[in-house]
Amino acid sequence: MALKTGVFGFLLAITAVFDFTDAAGQTAGQSFNALATANDRSTGVMVRGIEADDLPSLNIRTEVTRRDFAAGRHAVIGRQVADALLVKAGDQLLLTDPEGTRTPFGATPRTLVFKVAAVIEPAPFAEATITVYVSRTALGE
Repeated sequence: MALKTGVFGFLLAITAVFDFTDAAGQTAGQSFNALATANDRSTGVMVRGIEADDLPSLNIRTEVTRRDFAAGRHAVIGRQVADALLVKAGDQLLLTDPEGTRTPFGATPRTLVFKVAAVIEPAPFAEATITVYVSRTALGE
């Protein structure tokens, strides 16, 4: 019985680690689903808050300085998002978080506007194709 409990406990611990961190070691609490809109088009995306120092791990080229990215003015998007919205670097993107601000009467959607800093191509991992990366400052983290 002790062996079963030990193995079960070990499996629970491993599952917890994989549930709460991704390949880059970021916690799951730093991302949310949103609606991205541009050019009269919309698509569902995952929004992830990152530090400006994490930009090189996305394998992108951009003219945006780390300081501007950290200030929350820009977003880096995946190729699939760019194609769905017909946007490229320099275009504006609107993100709507349906779970935005909690009030006593329910959630009030939060809307954020970003300038596209770069499109991830090729994506360093599958998740990056449908993700919009913004600074944690912009998300209020």
